[in-house]
Amino acid sequence: MYQAMVFLLIVILFLFGYLSLFNGKEIDLLLSRTTSIHTTASAIVIASFILGMLLMALVSLVREAGRIYRDWQRRNLVNNENMASSLVEKGDFEMVKGNVAKARVYYIDAIAKGPSNMPAYIKLAESYIASDDGHDAIKVLLKVKYQESENIQLLLTLHRAYSMTGDIGSMVDIAKKLASIDEENQKFLTLLRDAYIGAEKPEEAYRTQKIIMKLAKDKSGYAAERHRLGELKYEYALSIHTTGDIDLSLKKLGDVKKLNPDFAPAYVSAGDFHLNDKDDVEGAVDEWKSGYSLTHNAVFLIRIEDVYLKHDNPFELIRFYRGLLSDRPDDNLARIMFAKLMLRLEMIDDAEEQISYLDNTWVHVPSMDIISAEIMAKRGDPVSAFKRLRSVMDNGVQMKFPYVCSICGQESTSWSARCTKCRSNNSLAIRISKELETLEAAQSRDSSLAV
Repeated sequence: MYQAMVFLLIVILFLFGYLSLFNGKEIDLLLSRTTSIHTTASAIVIASFILGMLLMALVSLVREAGRIYRDWQRRNLVNNENMASSLVEKGDFEMVKGNVAKARVYYIDAIAKGPSNMPAYIKLAESYIASDDGHDAIKVLLKVKYQESENIQLLLTLHRAYSMTGDIGSMVDIAKKLASIDEENQKFLTLLRDAYIGAEKPEEAYRTQKIIMKLAKDKSGYAAERHRLGELKYEYALSIHTTGDIDLSLKKLGDVKKLNPDFAPAYVSAGDFHLNDKDDVEGAVDEWKSGYSLTHNAVFLIRIEDVYLKHDNPFELIRFYRGLLSDRPDDNLARIMFAKLMLRLEMIDDAEEQISYLDNTWVHVPSMDIISAEIMAKRGDPVSAFKRLRSVMDNGVQMKFPYVCSICGQESTSWSARCTKCRSNNSLAIRISKELETLEAAQSRDSSLAV
């Protein structure tokens, strides 16, 4: 290019030199009102052309210098990004080996080399999470969150960090963002549902679960999601109850029972609402009877006993137990609870009758020894009663029957819909004894095989 410009300049200069031989007349070129120079027209033309050519050359030179600088910057950026990626890989290798602190140094160096290297920021945040430092992980990710506001890996890592710090509100916001990016992603909706649960927003959690269940239809996890829907609808029903709309809360509990027929808390709460809010003893007892027939949870027997005894109606309670055992003579739990009730009512012979029935069917569990000891004491034989109780206690049998979580084993003196330790729903039931549970499970299995 420059050679052509030089050649063109020579040709033009030669041409104007040739023309100046025939146009040598001088003219005054005014530079100001008082200053002028004597020159020829051809000289003015030649000077203007040379000045224009020099200006063009200068512009081209500046443009070329800019291009060279941009190419240098581009090569330098590529080199820095390659170096940053290499440092991230080294950090990943250290993370695999468990050297979190050393990996973090590599990630920090990677960010210094490549400030736009998003994986380096995410990996650095993950290194803080691995050290149980959610706050520093959040600081790292918030620096680049708005550069790539829909980066799924960044949002998922940020959600984990907020989970570590217990920032439920931010967890909800991040989960909403993820769900808006992919409205049919079951994982993102599950995160949103769980965030709503943590934020104690039962209606939002329930409605999110409805979407999850639709997406899970015809899939292997559909039954579990349907069961989860029932649990969340139960929480939603309780929240409605706090507003004072008893009928609507009972209707929602009815829906829960349709979704999860063996969900004991729905029957317990429905009975409580009938009893406490409507003063409907019969409605409450009907709910608890249904609950026991479907779940075989002793909490219903205790509820029924308490309400009948509170209303001074032990005969109706005895009639209930006799009817129950007439229909289900192999219900060992009900028989032991009935024996305890008979002792409570000072009906010693009836209590002994129930224990004898169990003995005659070759059923023996340590709980029966406790009842037998109480019978001996009430019959005036404290020595034998003491020996029996001492034997029971030496074998590690508890004198009281606690509610036990079937998930984590946590014991509680009172029933609740959710375990206070593992937060599992519908997991608390009275454990009369492990032996009785094993026996009843075997009986249930044998009856199934017989059918």
